[in-house]
Amino acid sequence: MNLHNEDIEKLLESFTPMIKNKLRNTSYQERDDLEQELKMKICEKADMLLCQDVPGFWEFITNLLENL
Repeated sequence: MNLHNEDIEKLLESFTPMIKNKLRNTSYQERDDLEQELKMKICEKADMLLCQDVPGFWEFITNLLENL
């Protein structure tokens, strides 16, 4: 399951203020490259997390009880 473009844009918009704030600690010449790299990593990690196979409720409970 890949993120749709709209979902990616919303995700990046939510992180943009924090990214901009942290980029102030970086030299002016490197800010654009670092911002682009951070946004790429956010997209990669979000896609990876959304593709994980998450157990259903009862499967989770069964696994939890088996491991007690």
